[in-house]
Amino acid sequence: MTTIALALALGWPREVVLAECDPAGRRILPGYLAERLDGPPGPGLLGLATALGGQGTRVEDYTIPLAERGRAWLLHGIRDPRHASRLARLWQPLAGLLTESEADVIADVGRVGSPDTPMGLLAGANLVVMVLRGTLAQVDAAQPRLDALLSALNWRVPVALCLIQSGCYSAAAVSRALFELPVLAELPHAPADANVLSDGARPRMAFRTCLLLRTAGSLGHQMRKLVEERAFHPETLSARAASSGGTG
Repeated sequence: MTTIALALALGWPREVVLAECDPAGRRILPGYLAERLDGPPGPGLLGLATALGGQGTRVEDYTIPLAERGRAWLLHGIRDPRHASRLARLWQPLAGLLTESEADVIADVGRVGSPDTPMGLLAGANLVVMVLRGTLAQVDAAQPRLDALLSALNWRVPVALCLIQSGCYSAAAVSRALFELPVLAELPHAPADANVLSDGARPRMAFRTCLLLRTAGSLGHQMRKLVEERAFHPETLSARAASSGGTG
């Protein structure tokens, strides 16, 4: 979910690039940055993909500031979903280039499970987090998508969940239904604050300290700590695969 990815980037503990890698198209330029962008956005992800293989190609040269303090940057995604086909064979080399960035990278890949899901990008990740609500409809939709994702990644990349507090199912119940994957955080259902991030709505005075941004900031610290400490071990993933009926 782009809204949560943006909230993560705004509260990330160190320099970060938010890469819009959703094949369905970009959301942040015409949303959150609609009235906050001072200059031209540049070529973004498509320009970076075109420059692949060129000497000295750097992710940072294709980003724009996401926040005033200069610690968060945006690699904006494609505008036309028809351009997704041009990226299909480039996700893996793009993943390699993103890992070379001096900043941390949060990649928003949109909904997983469709034929244009950037699996080459996900395979190069240190951690994959699926965002969903605790409703029967979303848990039911997530199950086959996670099944396919875990099979494709062969349980070699750690996968976790982030729960939006909207629905009748608890974090423990959602985890049990979804291969016992850990729920890293429960974020509040805050439509007014979420609209600032998704659609560029006018923020209220206390937006910077709202619960949504605070809990997203805590999630960011937790994600980075997990990656740094390699808290997900291969043997744990293999055991989880076996207990889930051999998904991997």
